[in-house]
Amino acid sequence: MATCALILAAGKGERFGREGGKLWTLVGGMPVLEWTLRAFQEHPEVEHLVLVGRGEELSHLRQVANHYRKIVAVVPGGAERWQSVQAGLDAVPPEDSWVLVHDGARAAVSADLISRVLRATRETGAAVPVLRVADTLKWVGSRQTVQATLPRRRREGDEEWQLMAVQTPQGFAVELLRRAYAQYDFENHPPTDDAMVVEPVHPVSVVPGDPQNLKLTYPEDLPQLEAALLGRGETRTGFGYDVHPFIEGRPLMLGGVQIPSPRGLAGHSDADVVLHAIIDALLGAAGMDDIGTLFPNTDPAYRNADSAQLLAQAWARVREQGWTLVNVDVTVLAETPRLRPHVPAMRERIAAVLQTETDRVNLKATTNERLGFVGREEGIACYAVATLRR
Repeated sequence: MATCALILAAGKGERFGREGGKLWTLVGGMPVLEWTLRAFQEHPEVEHLVLVGRGEELSHLRQVANHYRKIVAVVPGGAERWQSVQAGLDAVPPEDSWVLVHDGARAAVSADLISRVLRATRETGAAVPVLRVADTLKWVGSRQTVQATLPRRRREGDEEWQLMAVQTPQGFAVELLRRAYAQYDFENHPPTDDAMVVEPVHPVSVVPGDPQNLKLTYPEDLPQLEAALLGRGETRTGFGYDVHPFIEGRPLMLGGVQIPSPRGLAGHSDADVVLHAIIDALLGAAGMDDIGTLFPNTDPAYRNADSAQLLAQAWARVREQGWTLVNVDVTVLAETPRLRPHVPAMRERIAAVLQTETDRVNLKATTNERLGFVGREEGIACYAVATLRR
């Protein structure tokens, strides 16, 4: 069940308007296209790359490809984007079940976003990253006057629709994308992305996009891309702490995992002290108050709530403010039960909820040397530190 990424580099980049083209513009001494290639080359869940380029640049692209062991083919694209995707699909290795289609000019794509799209693609067959549209969108005529305003929301029956901005990579089951391309009416409905081709034959799910994953289109985009790639974006660190006493007759939930124990922890929700500390660390780094404000223990809606769901909601709010996760570091203080055997499962569960790689989540378990309420086995405490980048 291998994955291949199609990197589209066949566009002319006319709107960029600089000699040499946007894909060959240097950022930190490396061309934009190579930043993109490196992101997929280094991702552990992507086995193959197919590079689709302009015919006159194929020789140069093949020289570049020599530095990236995952590139299995360099093929010429077409005049239209969809023609380039078709050419790339023909070069996908037969053993690959999943394909990611990505714009070569989106050089700041993160490993977190690639993983998020892949995870949803494997679950649903088709997934794209989206961002909420904050600005009002208008149709403007050739005379530079407003002709119409697009509503950001609309209602269709019982369902409310929201206007979203779509990014790449877009993920699909390989055979689904091939079938959709074989059936689509390109002449009468030219597609602007691959999801548009797939939508008539299969539902396309969405995952949260990344505000830093901008597409280099105009010269004024370059400073923002440089900031994203060279780490000049803002970085913040937050601290979280939580403690809960033991109670009989309740399961013990730590890090989203049920731990074998004769006692659980007392609290309004499931009292997962690890996830609560992480929530406060994330909210603190983003300057967004604390867990008690977001999920008050006076609200019956959160009685016995699954703290993994609370963490997911808190993280979604943090991401909406433009933050991405650098790492989370957690220390659990518990005299009993013994937690070390459960650390890998907790790390994996936390990483899954935060939609990130496991190596960005660290967790240690220690005792309190028989001192204090932890040492007396009256409860469990947890410290968490989270670092975010915007």
